[in-house]
Amino acid sequence: MDSLFLLQFACFIFMLINAFIVALSHLHVRWENKRYERSRWMIVAALIGLAIQYVLQMTFGFRAMHDNLGAVINILLYTPCFSLISIGIYNIETTRANLRKMILMCSGIYAAIIVVFCVGISFHHSLYIREGLYVMLALFCLSVLYCIYMIIQEMIRRKNMLETMAATDMLPYVRYSRASVIILWLAVLAMPIAIFSTTLLYIVGPAVLLALLFFNLTFIALGSSYIPTEELLYKEEESMKPNVECGASGG
Repeated sequence: MDSLFLLQFACFIFMLINAFIVALSHLHVRWENKRYERSRWMIVAALIGLAIQYVLQMTFGFRAMHDNLGAVINILLYTPCFSLISIGIYNIETTRANLRKMILMCSGIYAAIIVVFCVGISFHHSLYIREGLYVMLALFCLSVLYCIYMIIQEMIRRKNMLETMAATDMLPYVRYSRASVIILWLAVLAMPIAIFSTTLLYIVGPAVLLALLFFNLTFIALGSSYIPTEELLYKEEESMKPNVECGASGG
């Protein structure tokens, strides 16, 4: 049993344990928030998807065969998982209309990755799609960078709104916001390096796992600190939007 298999097995167990912890924390919230709970199950699904990715790597040995082959499988499965985590983060911050836009954008980029993958296979008749891999990587980075930009913009807006309208403890939200941005930035910076170099994977992999653990803990803490009065902010935000639109059309 080599070190690569042990690393993949450790990552598999890590993802399952984190998915279990995030799911189980649902039983310990004082007040249930529908928006937060939707995000919870998105993140749980993403963690399970990442666990499945490691099972495939261990079973078929894609990474063991060649770094480029492992990278193709990584991008195919990492992209929807990181998109789910990003959408889960964004779902807490934004309105439904903006959330739909993000879902469409992430879905469109992933569809482009699938198209590139299929075209590469048709040209090279194998999973070694050569230049197609770099196109897939560029699309993956584009997806994560887009998510980071949208999340940061929405976090700034929402933080300002909370500071103005809510006399509550901001620390859980600030910690969650920072953890969200850290895990996404690590993904876009570390993954291109890690998926092309198994050697660097031993260094970068544990750092990403620690960041993911930190994010999950702050996400759980945010749910534990939720109080029902925050629903007034959501309702006021939704009610203000039609008024703004009517004013703009009237002008």
